[in-house]
Amino acid sequence: MNIEVVCINDKNRPNEVPLSRWIKEGKTYHIVEITKLNAQKGIYGCKLEEINNDDLFPYQYFRLDRFAVTMNEELFEKILEEIDISEAEEILQPNPQPPSKHS
Repeated sequence: MNIEVVCINDKNRPNEVPLSRWIKEGKTYHIVEITKLNAQKGIYGCKLEEINNDDLFPYQYFRLDRFAVTMNEELFEKILEEIDISEAEEILQPNPQPPSKHS
C-alpha cells in the first residue's frame, strides 16, 4: 500500500510524540498501512512511510481523518474509467411519459 495523502489536521499532538515525529498540515505523506483502532472507539488509523512511530506505543498510528487523498492526474483518470456514463444518463433523463388519452 502506498497512498499519497496531504495532512489536513495536525492539531492536538500528544505530549509523548516529539515534534520531530509529528505530522505537519499541508505536507504530503504516503500511507503504508491502515487499521481499525479498537482501543480508540474503532476509529481508523494509519502508518506513514515518512514517520516511524512504532516505538511510541500507543501512538504508532495517526488518525486517518487527519489526511485527505491527493487527486493526481493518474487517479483522476482511473476514477473516470470506472464511471459508466449510461447509468448516469438513465438517472438524469426522465423516462418519456406516454401521451395521455383524451377521448
